[in-house]
Formats: sequence, structure tokens, C-alpha cells
Amino acid sequence: MNWIDKLEKRFGGIAIQNLALYLIVGQVFVFAGIHFGRIDINLLYLNIPSVLNGQVWRLFSFLFIPPATFSPIFLAFAWYIFWMISQALEAQWGAFKYNLFILLAVIFTVLAAILFPGYNLTNHYISLTVFFAFATLYPNFEFMLFFILPVKVKWLAYISLGFLVLAFMGGPWAARVIILVSLGNYALFFGKDLFEQMKYKKRRVEHHKKVEALAEEAFHTCKSCGATDKSNPEREFRYQDGEGICSVCLEKESVGESSPAQ
Repeated sequence: MNWIDKLEKRFGGIAIQNLALYLIVGQVFVFAGIHFGRIDINLLYLNIPSVLNGQVWRLFSFLFIPPATFSPIFLAFAWYIFWMISQALEAQWGAFKYNLFILLAVIFTVLAAILFPGYNLTNHYISLTVFFAFATLYPNFEFMLFFILPVKVKWLAYISLGFLVLAFMGGPWAARVIILVSLGNYALFFGKDLFEQMKYKKRRVEHHKKVEALAEEAFHTCKSCGATDKSNPEREFRYQDGEGICSVCLEKESVGESSPAQ
């Protein structure tokens, strides 16, 4: 039993069912409030100096910041995707494990904000880790890109990872640490399994190389001329006293043995 199962056994009864739905509903209200000028989005970002100055709500309000787009169509699509993949994760894990995944994402995001108080953080990496978790569990699930082209989610995850790597390589060191810390929940849930998969793939590659090397090795080697069944496949090989000899050398020996008699 791993640490997640132990936590679920002890605290599983306090999980929130359909947590993703509450997050989406909250983001819808926030979007409406921003659209009608009732809410200032600058008051929602996770910013530790502001929290220490009394704006404690920022520890949670950043969860309800809508995705970074002003198009209602793309917003609706983003919310639908988040709800769908969250439902799949909750169905696979159970409500407690999904709640724990989100809670750890919040904790690591807050930790990143504490380490670098000059940054305003959103829920971007939380949504990204949810997407990565879904792609890890359901790599062959297909999305209809532009409602036309079927694309497996693992390829979309690789593209997202590529952009993340570019942001990591091109950003300042503070931004790099924030990226690493913010992905901590994914690492805790999947790090061990991914490491085992890497070791398994490495062993498979090494085994394949050994098999290829053995296939390239000669099975028969002539004790006289050194010819092998690989270098001279047209020759036949016989064994004398446990040592191989090719048909050419065997014929020479036969001729040599018969010459004195003539």
C-alpha cells in the first residue's frame, strides 16, 4: 500500500465529489464578473506579499481565474475539456485521489509563490498537470482537432511538454524553478511509474542489442582458415574432435591425405 492509498484509507470520506464542476462554475462566475466590470482580475492572482497584507483570499481565488482567452467559444471548449478529463480521472482514481491531486497542485503552486513572491501565479500549471495525468492514463484517447482531425491525446501532451521545455529553457531561473515546483503533484503521482517504465524500456533496448549481437556472431568457425558461416555462408562445416572445419579445408585435407598413396 503506497502513501496515497494510506491517505485514502484514513481521509477518503471527506472528498468532494465532482470537484472539477465547482471549479468550472466558479470560473464562469468570475469570467462574467470580469466581463461586466464587477471583478478586478488583478485581485485574484496568487501573490504572497498581497496575502501577507491581508488579501488571504488570493490563496484560493487564483483557482477561479478563467483560461487566458477572451473568446467565449474557446472558453466553453476549454471548460468542457477540463470537465471531461477530470471526470475520467475521478472515475479512474476515485474522488479522494482526484481531490488530493488538485490539493497537491495548489500546495505546490503556493510554495512556488512563496519562493518567488514577485510573481503573480494563476492556475495554469494545475490545469496542465490534470491534462498530463489524463494523457498518461489514456494516451490513445482521441480528440477531434478543429472538430475534424482525430489526434491522440499523447501527441497533444508531447506538444504541450515541448512548449513547456521551451519556456523552461528560455525563461529566467526563477521561472524554471516555478515550473518544476508547480509540476510536483504530477511527479508524486506518476514519477515512480514513469521511472520504472524508463528502466524497463532501457532493459528492452539492451536486450534487443544483445540479441542482435548474438545474431551477428558466427555459429561455425573453421579451425584451419578462420572462415565462418557469416563470412562464407556457401561453405559447409563439419566437426572433428569438437573443432569446426569448413568444406574447403576439409577437401584440401582429403586431397593431401590421398596424394602420398598415388
